[in-house]
Amino acid sequence: MAGFTGGRPTVAALTVILAVSCTWVWARSTSSGGSPAAQLLTTPTLTLDTQRPGSVFSRGAVGFSTEAGELARRRLSGERPSLVRLMRMLGPSVLRIGGNSVDRSWWTSKGEPAPAWATATITPRDLAILHGLIRATGWRVLLGVNLGHFEPARAADEARVAQQRLGSGLLGVELGNEPDYYAPQYRPAGYNVAAYLRDAEAYAGALKAQAPDIAILGPASTQTSSLLSQLGGAGQMFSELTQHFYASSTCPGKPPVVAPSVSGLFSAAERQLEERVLAMLAVAAAAAGRPTRIGETNDTACMASAAISPVFASALWALDWTLRASSSGVSGVSFHGNLGGVCGANPESPICAAGPDAALRGELSPQPEYSGLLAASRLEGGRFVPTSITASTPPANLTSWATLAHDGTLRVALENLATVGAPQAVLIPMFGYTATEEPLEAPSPTARQDVLLAGARVTGRGWRSKPKRIRHRRTLRVEIPAASALILTLRPLHRS
Repeated sequence: MAGFTGGRPTVAALTVILAVSCTWVWARSTSSGGSPAAQLLTTPTLTLDTQRPGSVFSRGAVGFSTEAGELARRRLSGERPSLVRLMRMLGPSVLRIGGNSVDRSWWTSKGEPAPAWATATITPRDLAILHGLIRATGWRVLLGVNLGHFEPARAADEARVAQQRLGSGLLGVELGNEPDYYAPQYRPAGYNVAAYLRDAEAYAGALKAQAPDIAILGPASTQTSSLLSQLGGAGQMFSELTQHFYASSTCPGKPPVVAPSVSGLFSAAERQLEERVLAMLAVAAAAAGRPTRIGETNDTACMASAAISPVFASALWALDWTLRASSSGVSGVSFHGNLGGVCGANPESPICAAGPDAALRGELSPQPEYSGLLAASRLEGGRFVPTSITASTPPANLTSWATLAHDGTLRVALENLATVGAPQAVLIPMFGYTATEEPLEAPSPTARQDVLLAGARVTGRGWRSKPKRIRHRRTLRVEIPAASALILTLRPLHRS
């Protein structure tokens, strides 16, 4: 690609040689001066094609999604230091506010009493408090408005006030939440894409009348429906197409997906499910001529599963899914949870309070999944480059992703998704690069504590990473144990 030129070393392809070790060790690196050629005869080879950079992985692509009820509870405040710190470590990114509660929320700028169906009342004061959070973090907000209860004028008034209070911190407004499941609660049986488009167009007209320059996003659909794919060219009414994705589900009466278990989360079936959703998004994006965004995602839909949501396996899945989705071209990935709630009641939330007292004080802690998001964010700021493994039997549980920054820096994520077994050794001819490594590791896939990224725990008070400089001669050797990951940063010795 034009622009990736200058005085740095020319790299047509960076070759990574994979070998199997026979001992269990935590991720570590060693220098190798042996003959790579001999090992090439018997080991798989991973090639990073730096001459064909693809989708941009923008800074701030990894973000959060939370319930509209959190806005009404005034938990989204810049006066909560741990929330500000945890957002800053990921950001500046996007905070999407929506979820099921958005269609049960009531907006008023005039102080009217809320109707009986409302579970949350949102006012201009709530948006002013939210502004304090985005000013403290540098994040932007994707604000959901109630589409379930059809009131275009009220939604437009909320958008107008949000535009005034949030300014450039407002990414846009999203219409409702999962309208493909509106019937029979919010719409009559038979509610279809044509009826949805009539509703969405009525909202778009009202919003544009009161907030002319506002970006409108939608449809915020579920992965199991065909709503997004049926929009076709009508999707161009949105600035971005938004889609939800959950790796597993405990939802009753809905199409089955992968079971909520560590083996399910790491399975080939899960990867295939993800690829199908991303392929559908690509088709919808092409038909509408609009970018796409994963506006809400996590490991389990409906009731979070204690088997995977609060454990280290969720971090490894989140790292892989974020990079897989972003490499396909989506503009952002927002992980959902009640950001101010208690962890026990919200095990899927990337950050939460350890207990009721901590929740009252606004003291939040990162769950294991947060470390996976932080690891993924280390690759931001570049373009994905194609990777390919050539071998008679490629390692089935190894995933690899890489980005190339404008200055020639390569950032690589290697994940070993085997739950047991020997480490996967990787040999990397460096071609004039320095290297540092940041392992993502824990005692086991089901560990809830002692999760380390770059040798340090991530807490609500911050993260003091300890990236390790890797000394090498001709070839770098690293080992990735089962159920762990490794982030490598490769910097050219000579940069323009």
